[in-house]
Amino acid sequence: MPENSRSNIDGIPQSSTVYKITKERLVRRVNIDLDKNSADNIKTAASDLYFLFYSGLATVRSEKNKNEFMESVRLRMEYITETKDFKQERAYTQLNDRLSMLYSINFMKALNENAKKNQPRNGNSSNAPDQKTIEKSMEGASKKVEMAHEIEKIVKEKNPGGNIGKKEGMSVESLIDLTDKAMKVDNADKILTLANKLIDIMPRYTKKMRSFSNTGELAGYYKTRHISNVLSRELAMPDEIFYSKLINGFTGKEKRLMSPGSYYVLLDKSGSMYEGDKTLWSRSVALALFRIARSRGRKYYFRFFDNKPHDLLNSPFDVVENILTVESNKGTCIECALKTALRDLQDTKIRSETNTIIIITDGEDKVNMQDYFRKENETKLITVMINGYNEGLKKISTEYMNAKLDESGALELLDVARSV
Repeated sequence: MPENSRSNIDGIPQSSTVYKITKERLVRRVNIDLDKNSADNIKTAASDLYFLFYSGLATVRSEKNKNEFMESVRLRMEYITETKDFKQERAYTQLNDRLSMLYSINFMKALNENAKKNQPRNGNSSNAPDQKTIEKSMEGASKKVEMAHEIEKIVKEKNPGGNIGKKEGMSVESLIDLTDKAMKVDNADKILTLANKLIDIMPRYTKKMRSFSNTGELAGYYKTRHISNVLSRELAMPDEIFYSKLINGFTGKEKRLMSPGSYYVLLDKSGSMYEGDKTLWSRSVALALFRIARSRGRKYYFRFFDNKPHDLLNSPFDVVENILTVESNKGTCIECALKTALRDLQDTKIRSETNTIIIITDGEDKVNMQDYFRKENETKLITVMINGYNEGLKKISTEYMNAKLDESGALELLDVARSV
């Protein structure tokens, strides 16, 4: 292998197919013009780091690399592998292709940017980065991996209770895109951290959950000729009555299949929600509800509202992206949001399910919707009022809660949501 691109790791041979394919994947996904003088070194360094984080087989070579650029990287790799932070990071990057790839891509971008800034001059072919530059590149990549890890836990990782969820969610590109956006938003890291903390605590906190029968709920009686559906007493009749019923129909139990239905979250993004901890608390709760829905197989619909309802979202990427990045501003129209939610639930395939609308707001504008939430309407409304009171909302709510903007208040809401 040429000296100018010799790998710094043992355990994964640089000549192996898996190493070569990984190197190609990194180059394809980074989608930038690499500095021509450093391209080979940058690609090799990034590939080494991918395997260092992904595989338990990869270790840093102890012998000096004759290439000055690669030796600078090797020294830093040798240092970080002994740190507590690396061991913690590796706990969630190991065998996680997306996070390992994300780390390497961000490291590659930072290193490439530095290489272009410091292109060799006056015929000097040395373009090795100093230790401070490599350190900053690795630290930046680590911060993004931490953010991406928190996002992954919301979208894909462990369910509440510890069971591994389905491997659904985002592509590497989508995760990189969302992580980059979240890194630019104040409090995005705090929102994710609190949401994941609530999810981790929840199984210990919740004492009672409603269970749903696999056979449905009794809805009434009907006439049937299918013996398997007949009430047992109908079969214990004198012959003449039995044969008459065989012709005209027996009395059977009508059962209606029930499913947990959907969560529909309406979150107030008016200007007043920006005050204090309102945004942090409400958005953390919205993300935790999203995770509960996925863990229980419930559909999840999310809509921001201010003086009008905004787009309806239900894909993991769109939900998480909007909750983390959309700014709070404008006024409030609670009735507009509720009427839109009810229309959405009526117009979709889930209209026959038991549906729950959860509205989180600090709005005190007038709400007069008793006719929309009659007893025969199966839609439940949970109102979470933040630092305020709304009589109109209280009248139509199945549950009306005055939010405590702390961990216990969030867990109280999540407990109510899980029980309906």
